[in-house]
Amino acid sequence: MIDISHYFCPNPDCKHYGLRNQGNIVKAGTYTVQSEKKQMLICNVCKERFSETRNTVFFHSHYSAGTIRNIINCTAEGNGVRATARILELSKDGVNKIVFKAGEHCQMVLSSLLNSLHLEECQLDELWTFVQKKKLLPKKT
Repeated sequence: MIDISHYFCPNPDCKHYGLRNQGNIVKAGTYTVQSEKKQMLICNVCKERFSETRNTVFFHSHYSAGTIRNIINCTAEGNGVRATARILELSKDGVNKIVFKAGEHCQMVLSSLLNSLHLEECQLDELWTFVQKKKLLPKKT
């Protein structure tokens, strides 16, 4: 079902924490969410059990992986949360939760990947969006 060589122990107290392809992660059953089968994994060193979706935007979500991908694609194309909710026929609050969760996950991944990166020159393509379009004015009394 999944390639377990990409997974590592999520327990910070484990000696294999953060290390991939150490042979300590094995499959430990499955569970079903929204008719999608998910793999459970276990670290043979510390015995920590975890889901294949742990520490991802898909973890503890009521939406399918396809729906989450569609939410992220719509917002990345410049659609607002309300427009994305209308297009995908979802609740605005649910879409907002996924967008917020995806943003937090991106920040965590990028901060760990770019932590010790030393560049002399870098070209980046930009993806723009508006977080808050209107300037909040104080209420008139």
